[in-house]
Amino acid sequence: MIIDFQNVTYKIPNGSYIYKDLNLKIFKGDFYGVLGKNGAGKSTLVEIIMGLRKLSEGKVYVFDEDPRDNTRIHKNRIFTVTNDMQIPGAVTVKDLLRFYEFFYPHYSSEIENELLDLFEIKREYKFGSLSTGQKIKVLLCAAFAARVDLYLFDEVTAVLDPKSRRNFFKYLKKYRAEHDCSVLLATNIVEDLENSVDRVIYIDDEHKVRIQAIDRLHQIFEDEVA
Repeated sequence: MIIDFQNVTYKIPNGSYIYKDLNLKIFKGDFYGVLGKNGAGKSTLVEIIMGLRKLSEGKVYVFDEDPRDNTRIHKNRIFTVTNDMQIPGAVTVKDLLRFYEFFYPHYSSEIENELLDLFEIKREYKFGSLSTGQKIKVLLCAAFAARVDLYLFDEVTAVLDPKSRRNFFKYLKKYRAEHDCSVLLATNIVEDLENSVDRVIYIDDEHKVRIQAIDRLHQIFEDEVA
């Protein structure tokens, strides 16, 4: 098992529940989409998996470890890409990629080169000179090159141009066919999930979580209206 939520409850400081008694299990090779309105708790779910949030109740295990345990040994089996990652502007693309290469033992220079060409990114670019979409593309290059077992993508596709968005999903499909990895993709864009994910974690307006098969994706919203 890759991710195991056991009766997880999380409350924000004002006392409102984001999650209550959430149980979720993600296994090797699973591809889950996380869908919900702004503020529903998509990023919170990712941050809990990353160990950035302290639970009110319950337990979470990622690779059988508490993600908040600084001594855990499986940190380099996970790669997270969010649209608000803070990278010093003076760092070049080349230096940033070398940092990730040092941290991830299975890093592939071949995949790195392939993705830099696909996304039309130059190594000499400084991170601060890049647009938001270009920054995400650099991080996606590092993510796939890292060859990890779990990918967490949080709201990354909305800032990509249409061509790059298509290339991302096309490459992700190819990558998953070659590497038995698990993926969690949080998004506001329903089309991101069609023909891609295995299941959908839908967070409704009351922060209740429903796990749906992909063939019921559009039924989710019909149920909401009803």
